[in-house]
Amino acid sequence: METLHTTKLRLVREAIQHNLRVPRRIQRPVVGPRPLTAPVSVVGALLIASLVYLGLPPAAVPRVTVASANPAEVSAMAPPAAPADRAPQPQLARATPRRLERAVLPLSVKRIVLDPGHGGVQLGATSDSGVSEKEITLDIALRLRQMLTDAGFEVLMTRDTDTTVSLERRVAFANANRADLFVSIHVNWIPRREIRPLETYHIGPTDDPAALRLASVENRDSGYPLAAYRRLLEKIYMDARREESGVLARSINGALYRAMREVNPRLENRGVKMAPFAVLVGTEMPAILVEVSCLSNEEDVSLLTKTDYRDKIAAALLRGIRSYANDLDGVGKREG
Repeated sequence: METLHTTKLRLVREAIQHNLRVPRRIQRPVVGPRPLTAPVSVVGALLIASLVYLGLPPAAVPRVTVASANPAEVSAMAPPAAPADRAPQPQLARATPRRLERAVLPLSVKRIVLDPGHGGVQLGATSDSGVSEKEITLDIALRLRQMLTDAGFEVLMTRDTDTTVSLERRVAFANANRADLFVSIHVNWIPRREIRPLETYHIGPTDDPAALRLASVENRDSGYPLAAYRRLLEKIYMDARREESGVLARSINGALYRAMREVNPRLENRGVKMAPFAVLVGTEMPAILVEVSCLSNEEDVSLLTKTDYRDKIAAALLRGIRSYANDLDGVGKREG
């Protein structure tokens, strides 16, 4: 097959031969000025030069810059624009990154921070019979601390007495001690007193009015300044811990419901939800807030006053944490 270069040479050769074969006409007297003529050799040279010039690649042709103060002149000299209906060039689709498998980064849970809700002047919810949330959460957390320690975990608590600790200090404590998990223990109170709910929260946005009301009540003493508003929003909507916190929440909520419905058959499992709790926003590790019972229901209150029931709650929390830890390292080091 003839190449482009060979074709150009053939066309030039044929043009020269054609000019050389043109017969000379008979000389006749010319009246008036003689017309200008050029020798065949000159015509051939010009033809060759033209073809060679046209055959050069665009990069080899010198560009001429025209300076003009008249935009219309510059616009007229510009090359024509591409047709508007020309289809755009297809772009390569970017591959969506896959979720990193846990086996790629072997991790383990060693240090856990327990956060008994409220305390000191922060009473939290209170039953009609006078049982306060701060007392129940501290008792369950102390029981859980002993169980976790016996299972080989290192356990720290945001409070181990009836003291007032701000939400900001609780978060700072967990972060400063580089905890692997943060578990905040609470007891609920809702207007519909016949309901006995169990629910577990992790960080994230929500449009659930009940979850927003609960979060606003718990966030009253957050202590965060207005300057932290943007940082808090970023953590609520774009925090990379959200997925892992959700896994922890599901493990704990499932273990609690399976254990507690045996002695509290009317327990309602409301499952795992997202909500912007300030105590979860600032933490740098997977963090959950669990509502283990409900002080607005007097039957639940009666159960909570019994030590064996609080022991069952603590043991169920232990199973949920241990199940999460075993699944995380994939070894099952802490059986039981």
